[in-house]
Amino acid sequence: MRLNPHFGKSIKRLMTQNYYDMLGVNRSASDKDIKAAYRRMARKLHPDVNPNDERAQDQFKKVNEAYEVVGDPARRKDYDQFGENWKHADQMRNMGGGRGPGGGMSFNLGDLFGGGHAQQGGASFADMFGGMGGHAQQQRPQTMKHKGSIDVSLDEVYTGATRRISIGTPNSGTTKRNLEVEVPRGVPDGRKIRLRPDGQTEVILKVNVRSDKRFSREGANLRADIAVPLLDAILGGETEVPTMTGRIALNIPAGTQNGRSFKIKGCGLPKMNSDEHGDLYATVKVRLPDTLSGEEQQLYAQLREIRKGEPKVDDLIDHVSNNEENAG
Repeated sequence: MRLNPHFGKSIKRLMTQNYYDMLGVNRSASDKDIKAAYRRMARKLHPDVNPNDERAQDQFKKVNEAYEVVGDPARRKDYDQFGENWKHADQMRNMGGGRGPGGGMSFNLGDLFGGGHAQQGGASFADMFGGMGGHAQQQRPQTMKHKGSIDVSLDEVYTGATRRISIGTPNSGTTKRNLEVEVPRGVPDGRKIRLRPDGQTEVILKVNVRSDKRFSREGANLRADIAVPLLDAILGGETEVPTMTGRIALNIPAGTQNGRSFKIKGCGLPKMNSDEHGDLYATVKVRLPDTLSGEEQQLYAQLREIRKGEPKVDDLIDHVSNNEENAG
């Protein structure tokens, strides 16, 4: 029987690939350590962080594949026993296969080939390894596609977030497995995150950013309305402005018109795949007094008389300023 020349290389790759090495842990690592290692590697290699690095994207897929196996107790047990052939654990156990002295799979090629023919009641070599033989019909596993959505808050857009989802396995719709999804900082509303945890699974998740009562969003920029008392708008003053990390003081110049916006640089959202931030625009909403005392009514009446024939606000500001200088 003549073997495909690439057969030996394929077997070697299957036998030597080590999911523990991919995650940077040893075989005795705890589930907690494996999870932490996966999250660390996923953040480093995520396609959104390395948009033009094909090697990093390829490594990201391999890290996800490794975590799907050793991050699941049942699959990890099969992987520890049968190595890269863990998917065929039941078949290997039926044939008496076990771990070899090097930690890999030990089996008899004659058992797999059955003297060049598929065994009755068993699986042929082509069935088990996807038809890698030169004359065997190649079988391509059907990709299982999953679609869904993730809701995140504006605060999570600012800091980044992690979500854990459950999906069905390629071979059984009833068996569930967990995936950790990294939502990058600055992710736009409606952005789609694509995951390929293995060669048979594709997950597409749409990010929905919830509305926020403090801000409206324009890309990486934020807008916020700030209430300013009438007299502060006329005479000048100070007010507080909300930001993603707390409130800051903003100086309101004298004569500030209703609707004027102040740009606060760098206080917006992070730009995805960048260390830069957008800006925050604080828009003044002049707040009129709800009620007036008798004295206040008299003063506003006097002010109206003074303002008659002088419609420009600048004249009032100059008048007030001159009075303050004379008093000084």
